[in-house]
Amino acid sequence: MADILLVEDDTNARRVMSLSLESGGYRVVDCAGVEEAEKQLRSGAFDVVLTDLRMQRKDAGLEVVRMSGQLQPAAKVVLITAYASAETAVSAMKLGAFDYLTKPVSSEELNAAVERALDVGDAAATPPSEELPEGSLIGVSLAMQRVRERLQRACLRDFSVLISGESGTGKETAARYVHAHSARRHGPFIPIHCAAIPAGAYESELFGHCRGAFKGADADRAGLIEAANGGTLFLDEVGDIPLSIQAELSQVLQAQTVCRLGEETPREVDIRIIAATSRDLGEAVRAGRFREDLFYSLNVVPVHMPPLRQRREDIPELLAYLLRQMSGSEESLRVTPACVERVSHLPLTGNVRELENLLQRMIALSDGRELNLSVLGELQGQSAAPAEISLQRMQQQGMNLDQWLEQSEVQLIEEALARSDGNITHAAEILGVSFRSLRYRLRKLDIREDQ
Repeated sequence: MADILLVEDDTNARRVMSLSLESGGYRVVDCAGVEEAEKQLRSGAFDVVLTDLRMQRKDAGLEVVRMSGQLQPAAKVVLITAYASAETAVSAMKLGAFDYLTKPVSSEELNAAVERALDVGDAAATPPSEELPEGSLIGVSLAMQRVRERLQRACLRDFSVLISGESGTGKETAARYVHAHSARRHGPFIPIHCAAIPAGAYESELFGHCRGAFKGADADRAGLIEAANGGTLFLDEVGDIPLSIQAELSQVLQAQTVCRLGEETPREVDIRIIAATSRDLGEAVRAGRFREDLFYSLNVVPVHMPPLRQRREDIPELLAYLLRQMSGSEESLRVTPACVERVSHLPLTGNVRELENLLQRMIALSDGRELNLSVLGELQGQSAAPAEISLQRMQQQGMNLDQWLEQSEVQLIEEALARSDGNITHAAEILGVSFRSLRYRLRKLDIREDQ
């Protein structure tokens, strides 16, 4: 039987919630404020702490969250508030809260929140860090250590996650990792690639429709949001969703209900949202291309997947992992140290996806179990000319002019460094700039000088 600490200054509300929890089979200790809560946290052991946000002080509940983290870090904290907002959620999460409920809270909602918290507590008995993350999450760099740390925290809480990063950095892998290690791991994981949905099909695809709702609607059909009920909805390239649909999606997230096209009665859904984008959504909000309320609903737990050029020290480990996956037999493929070194210095603007594609082509050209410089050289000799610079290509990659110019500059500098075997003076001559100018650019663009 689980032990619950309930902190609520309203006598009637506290009594109703206590009775509800006790009827659900839990042992409940209730108190009316922060000071009494501190005494209970110091004297007893609790599995879940439920606390109101506003009591004697405006943010008294956040103080209870903070104390719980210090005195009983294993307990899961659920915040109860009539003033729900993304800012409140972010503050609570940073202090260690698991979830929050909006008043008025029904008996079913209260007990369901406790069950989710207990379920995650059981899942946390085997921390995700003990398992080797897949593909894109591998790496010894400080950047990837921070990513894994943030993802592991996201696994233990039911907040929305927004994963940003360039194409090919592993955003969907990160989303699947969070789902697989969360309390929703037994529910569905429904990926939606927003850029692939035709503009006129968004409502039907996301929300579903009833028979006769439009021409061709011959039968009732659940949408992808309903399909994710009890699990995780992954919105890839969420910035491509039209503004009109963003408004409806924001309402779905707020109310946790969805209404099919042609239907007036909303249906309840229990979903967690993980979204991904290669664009700057903050800039899109400022430009009026993305709704501010939806952005804040999604950006509760922000995770940025770094490009390979910012974590080149991870490439050897990534190569080893990908080769084990591609070997197709017990005997692993081998890459010579010189080839690993050369691959580590390539631009790899397509990130992990490009690295995987490069290895596949190297394997196809290799006659044996060893991949060496000759295989890589043959492949590079067949490479196409550099992509044509165009406004359309820049927009397709979700970049602005500054990002495009920076990427091009990084590619040219890294190619010059590769040709000069890391000699900065020689690389500067190739690029037609001074040694001092190149050194400045290396530091500005965070390019390692030991290439």
